[in-house]
Amino acid sequence: MLAISGTEYEDFRYPLDMATFKKEEADAAKAAGKHDINMGRLPLLEVDGAQIAQSKTIDRFIAKKCGFLGASDIEAAQIDALCEHVRDIKDAYQKVRALPDEAKPAGMEKYFGTDLPEWCGKLEKAIALTSKTPGCAVGDKLSMADLTIYYWLTFFFDNTEGAKAAFAPCPTISAIVSTVGANEAVKAWEAKRPVTKI
Repeated sequence: MLAISGTEYEDFRYPLDMATFKKEEADAAKAAGKHDINMGRLPLLEVDGAQIAQSKTIDRFIAKKCGFLGASDIEAAQIDALCEHVRDIKDAYQKVRALPDEAKPAGMEKYFGTDLPEWCGKLEKAIALTSKTPGCAVGDKLSMADLTIYYWLTFFFDNTEGAKAAFAPCPTISAIVSTVGANEAVKAWEAKRPVTKI
């Protein structure tokens, strides 16, 4: 959202030794108390000398500052709710990923064959009640909900084809994915964003 809105910011990432997975600089900062506001975890947002913790809190803060949280308090709440729906669906996927190896293939088959299409169908119905413009989940302009839905369905899953098949019958979700993917500011960000190794 910062990049897409043209807001100046620094994207600081601690170095990670990919051979050993050691993160000495991050561990030292944590030991020094630099991550205490987030209970020793990352990410953190620093604004005007203040720290903000919790990734979803950071999302909402940036969305509000950069104009991605709707045109009213009602729209802001609807955007937030759609993002929480996506989080619920992602949490269900993480449970399948955590299954023992012998149960994982059947769990994945069920998730992508049955569960995710059902979730997408429910999300489609919810969005139909909040969207005013094709390609926008809430209201009539790009929001945090649109970006959340787009990145969830196009980058989050290991099985991108399974995700694509799950939302294919959902015209409203498909329009959001197409609209966000075609957005010039989004494309510019994707072309230059740092590669996260893990």
